[in-house]
Amino acid sequence: MSDSPHLKTFKLFAIFVAICLASFYLISSVLLPVIISFTLYALFEPATLYLVRHNINHSLAILLVLMLLLFTSFVAISFAIPQLFEQVSLLQSKLPQILTQLEKLLTGYGAEISEQFGINLDISKITVSLLSQSSSLGQSALINVSNRLLNFIIIFILVPFLTYYLLKDFKKVRNSMMNWIPNARFELGWVIYHNVAQQLNAYTRGVMLQSLIMAIVCSIGFSLIGLDIPVLLGCITGILNLVPYVGPVISIVLSLLVGAAMTPFDPSLLYLGVLVIIAAQIIDNVVVIPAVIANAVNLHPVQVILGIIIFGSLFGTLGVILAIPAIAAGKIVFKNIYADIANTSLKLDN
Repeated sequence: MSDSPHLKTFKLFAIFVAICLASFYLISSVLLPVIISFTLYALFEPATLYLVRHNINHSLAILLVLMLLLFTSFVAISFAIPQLFEQVSLLQSKLPQILTQLEKLLTGYGAEISEQFGINLDISKITVSLLSQSSSLGQSALINVSNRLLNFIIIFILVPFLTYYLLKDFKKVRNSMMNWIPNARFELGWVIYHNVAQQLNAYTRGVMLQSLIMAIVCSIGFSLIGLDIPVLLGCITGILNLVPYVGPVISIVLSLLVGAAMTPFDPSLLYLGVLVIIAAQIIDNVVVIPAVIANAVNLHPVQVILGIIIFGSLFGTLGVILAIPAIAAGKIVFKNIYADIANTSLKLDN
């Protein structure tokens, strides 16, 4: 008795997933520059094609795009990176004060709760050990981030060259690899590639625009309310927005900690900081997502959460970021394989 179309699809899909996971594992050491380069490829390919359509030589069009990318990199390194270094150092120096202020805040709320409900709740004893541990861990993390910024700068300089060769030769390499597909499945392979590439390109461009808008809105908002290190917090909020559900919560916690460490302490900054992030999220959900990302992926929240957990455990932070596009691509692959197998089985039955 032959396998059902669902079982055949599951077997082929399992093999496909295993190959993808093995490939990601093998290139895990260079995964970050590869992801950045493919992201830039998705962002700059339309500009390259636009220039080609206006009778500019393909190599010259790529060179112009590369020069624009190098100029942008130079501006970022010359102006933005030093400011981020400065703000990271400021955050590092304020970290003990942030934790001390947080302890006072929790102790005050604990006393109010104890008085109101008649519960003997000594928050200070509970938080002292936790805060002492988090202080050392937080300082180590900030030092680690500061040290890694140099590696990120080096990657940022080298990535344009990989992006150039993707813009120049990716389609040739793609066509060569597609020729490996057996003739019986050649059309299916092209259909899957076209659908996946179209969705991932749309998602990548949308998510980059989404993060940029979030970073700009939050940086401006934090500056207007007078919060310390507004640019750094805005950039972090934009990056964390790549992680659904969890990212905005972490951003709110960071804004609360920075607001709590300011001298003199102003409780209104805590509420205003949260309000800035909520306002940015409203803009994101009401304007940006419907206009830019709604048609890129169609995933249930449970799928997103499970994907983040699984990919995060396998690939860490990069896995969390890759979870949504990977699941969206997997759905396309599964549906197309099943449609092809079901259609073949129907023809054989007839």
